[in-house]
Amino acid sequence: MQFDNTLLKYLVPIKQLQSEHRLQIADQSQLIELNLGDELSANEEHRWFIYLIKGKLDLLEINKQSVLLDAADARAYHPLFNEGERKTRLIARTGCVVVRFEKQLFNTFVDQELLSGEELETVEMNEVEGNLFNEIMHAFNMGNLKLPSLPDIAVKVRNALASPDTSADDVARIVAADPVMVTRLIKAANGPLNRGVDPVCSIQSAIVRLGMQTSKELITGFAVRQLFNTKSKMLNLRMHELYDHSVDIAAISFALSKQSGKLSPDHMLLAGLLHEIGVIPILGYIEDTGLVITDEAELNSIIKQLRGAVGSMVIRHWGLSNDLFAVVEEFENWQRQEKGDIDTCDMIIIAQIYRRLKYHQLEGLPTINEVPAFKKLYPGNQNTDFAQKVFQQAHEEITSIMQLLKM
Repeated sequence: MQFDNTLLKYLVPIKQLQSEHRLQIADQSQLIELNLGDELSANEEHRWFIYLIKGKLDLLEINKQSVLLDAADARAYHPLFNEGERKTRLIARTGCVVVRFEKQLFNTFVDQELLSGEELETVEMNEVEGNLFNEIMHAFNMGNLKLPSLPDIAVKVRNALASPDTSADDVARIVAADPVMVTRLIKAANGPLNRGVDPVCSIQSAIVRLGMQTSKELITGFAVRQLFNTKSKMLNLRMHELYDHSVDIAAISFALSKQSGKLSPDHMLLAGLLHEIGVIPILGYIEDTGLVITDEAELNSIIKQLRGAVGSMVIRHWGLSNDLFAVVEEFENWQRQEKGDIDTCDMIIIAQIYRRLKYHQLEGLPTINEVPAFKKLYPGNQNTDFAQKVFQQAHEEITSIMQLLKM
């Protein structure tokens, strides 16, 4: 098992370090697996910052009621033991994984940064943006930020498919309780995702044709639509625009994945729908607190500054695949360069560029042959005429997927 470095920017106080020092301290970290009933003691672990990254633990303090800690909660971004506390114990309630970072190494890096005059990594914000960012991060750290819950039907299907013994009939029984989901999956099975010779009419047949993995990703994607709602008239239009934009990106990335034979089209569909999922808690926080932002440019700026960090919180909260962390944080990083083959974020970047070209949103946009992600997708064919032909060929499938997602 390897530590997921994308978590470093959220762990308190590790996130205070410069990125290079965060990576260095991660290289020296230790992952420890705990079985049910295993204990950790603050007295024995005082040299380390320890964080829970999988499972559940009971926190036992002298003269206090025990507290259940869950890796999916915001509390997991803080050290399990408070500084100076020596009598606290932790007992594993499930199989768990914790990670250790050496405090002495952390302090060494802090001293180096202070002596060299380097400042902690910051993002430029005006006063309103900075205050809102601090409010949201404080709410998150205190466990008070409302992260959207993964819709119930998606949770049930994903949990069921965690067992190798789950059959298509088992999944069909879960989905049958939601007539809208049944209709969408049957249409998907008869549509551009997986055309067969004869049309399917039952949810069982649809799941068999689509396959379990594709069905799981589609059910999650379809279910997510209900999250793009708000009671606020001020934010309602923004929510609708967000969903329409997400559908566009999902359809484009699906079509490019299928056309090129690279990556999984159904997973790209989900990645496209979720690439701006961080915007939903931000808009929810603005709605719940009654904050009035009349300047559209100011709201756009706030969202752009915060959506990546908050989006990563949602992906971790839902327990989705690690590749989606890069998607929510870097989907507009046109010059992103990762070693190896094309990945999920690369495909979303290409989809973003295609959509901007389609709507003539050209400001700050590079030519497609200058984008590293496109070079990965089509090595040896990196000219604008070829790119235009690729997008034209994908147009019909993109339109079909958009209709499916908006039904």
